[in-house]
Amino acid sequence: MTGVNLNDKSLLDIAEDILRESNGPVSIYDLIEKTAIIKGLDPQNAEDMTNIYMDITLSGRFVYIGEDKWALKEGNLEYWDKDGFEFYTQEGEDGFDDVEEDFLDFSFDDIEDLDEELEDEELEDEELEDLDEEEIEEKAYVDVGLDLDSTDEDDDVDNIDLDLDDDDYDEDDYNAIMDDYEDMYDA
Repeated sequence: MTGVNLNDKSLLDIAEDILRESNGPVSIYDLIEKTAIIKGLDPQNAEDMTNIYMDITLSGRFVYIGEDKWALKEGNLEYWDKDGFEFYTQEGEDGFDDVEEDFLDFSFDDIEDLDEELEDEELEDEELEDLDEEEIEEKAYVDVGLDLDSTDEDDDVDNIDLDLDDDDYDEDDYNAIMDDYEDMYDA
């Protein structure tokens, strides 16, 4: 790293140089601290350390190889597509063996059974809601107070006689409501 002005190098370039010189994986904490010191940043400044951590972990140059150690991606092809679960090898200490057993016992039939139960519950809830809505609508129609003759027994639909009172309809009120409605949407 000699001969190059460190202010001209990015944090990622400095971290890459540190990993090249170490000839092996480096703890992420050591890598962040060394990068900060070389760049002239205060290792106690949490915001700067967080930014360095995010840059390293999100960069495509580095790869996590387990046990909080990072290395250059170019020399570790076997780790490129590994996710974090691949690196947990000690069973029992971290509680993963219970999760692993549950995963091994997993069956898609369990999901289908749960889906069927949820669908049945949703249908029951929807039916109750529909009934409640229908009852509310019926009460609203009944409470209007219109004098209507029933046509349930009549087969002759053409001769329906509706007796509407003139008091139920006020044209001035209707026009005032419509004017307000038009004013809302004319703007």
